Amino acid sequence: MPTATDVLRAKTDAELQFFVDNPGYYQPELVAAARQELRRRGVAPAPDQSAPLALPEYEAEDTGRARWPLLAAAAAGLLGLGGTLYWTAQPAAPAPRPALTSLKLETVESHVLPNFDIDKLTAEQLARVPAAEQREPQVKRQFQGLCRRFWAAETQSEYLTAQAHAGKASPVFADQTLVARETWRSWNKAVVYGYRFGPVMQKQFERMGQVASSQQHILARLPSQLPGRKFLTDKELQARDADVQAWLADLRPVSPVTGQRYRTTVMTIKL
Repeated sequence: MPTATDVLRAKTDAELQFFVDNPGYYQPELVAAARQELRRRGVAPAPDQSAPLALPEYEAEDTGRARWPLLAAAAAGLLGLGGTLYWTAQPAAPAPRPALTSLKLETVESHVLPNFDIDKLTAEQLARVPAAEQREPQVKRQFQGLCRRFWAAETQSEYLTAQAHAGKASPVFADQTLVARETWRSWNKAVVYGYRFGPVMQKQFERMGQVASSQQHILARLPSQLPGRKFLTDKELQARDADVQAWLADLRPVSPVTGQRYRTTVMTIKL
């Protein structure tokens, strides 16, 4: 059986950093070992990602690109590449020196959230913005950063809701929604800053904000509504889903996840 040291040395820097940033998921010994391995590689552990970001307005867009690999590592760390990894502390065998705590690696079946081409989605959305609104480099970078954060979380959300509607939700569906909600946190942190967008960028920004709010609410409730497929008759969830579809149709015509056109709400008035 591989030792804890062997397992940690096989991890990427981002995966090790995820252990450090999320100590609540793991035993303290694992977190300390991950921090030690990062230092051995000459990589200083970054500050706890769960703490509020104190960034000036012009830096808000830069964290989106850096955080996405970490969130991908979160999916790998929480959901596993073919299995979920978790750690339990067990007493070591008696030895001449003082007893230590060893780490035992256990594996259970799980599923990984797929990756999507976020840079392509961002470029396609930016292409719908007039060139005049992209002239200022800082504004353009800020908008691109927000788009990356948005589509990173939105594609995960669409994948999970599509799985639920198709009756293919995995046994770890609830854990997967937690990963997606964590990805939305990156968006939430960025939108607290002020932006000087032109009218088209501003409208898209507002639409993304509306989608983000409803998607996070849907993800919070959906796991409890899976038994008996109660989400199909839940009026609130159905209304939110219809709104999300209509708002997304303002951003792009076709879902990058399902390949289907977003549904728009058509109101018919009979005279």
